[in-house]
Amino acid sequence: MAMKNLETGKDKVKKICDILRKETLEPAKLEADDILAKARREAEEILADAEARAEEMIAHARSDIERQKTVFQASLSQACRQAIDLLKEKIENKLFHPQLLKLLSAPLQDPNVIAKLIAAVVEGIDKQGIDTDLTVQIASTVPARAVNELLAKEIVSRLKEKGVLLSTIGGGIEVKLVKDNITIELSDVALKEMVAEYIRKDFRDLVMGA
Repeated sequence: MAMKNLETGKDKVKKICDILRKETLEPAKLEADDILAKARREAEEILADAEARAEEMIAHARSDIERQKTVFQASLSQACRQAIDLLKEKIENKLFHPQLLKLLSAPLQDPNVIAKLIAAVVEGIDKQGIDTDLTVQIASTVPARAVNELLAKEIVSRLKEKGVLLSTIGGGIEVKLVKDNITIELSDVALKEMVAEYIRKDFRDLVMGA
């Protein structure tokens, strides 16, 4: 009778344990599995989102770098062009103009050249039918007497002072139409500018490129 009661007690304990396992442990295990699965999915989503954000940040950084690179290259290119233009301008101002003036200075100190310039201007005035006394000024470094001796008598007679006057110009001549108060300037500086207009492009093409 005692043995039967003992077995009956064990059976009851086993049944209670089975009930506890089914009603408590198994649901808890299932819930834990669900929690782990959900946590795993959320972790995967967070990782995927982080990777996407990282890729986006990298792409943005690359785009920004490329944009800055483009701006830098454009700025550098512009700076180079400006430097080259400045260099060309300095070459023109420090080489072209001084050399041209130097080339013109010697001939414009020659009495023969001065006399021919005066004759050409007077001839041009006569062709225009302009009747007026003339005043001719030349550089003080040119002997006025030599120029007067080279001029034709009819030209000298047109001069108000019957000869050329000395001036502060560096070379060449200045012819003044007395009645009209007009001055025709063929000084070394004026002639340099006139000649420069004709040969500047050839000089630039030759020395500095097109």
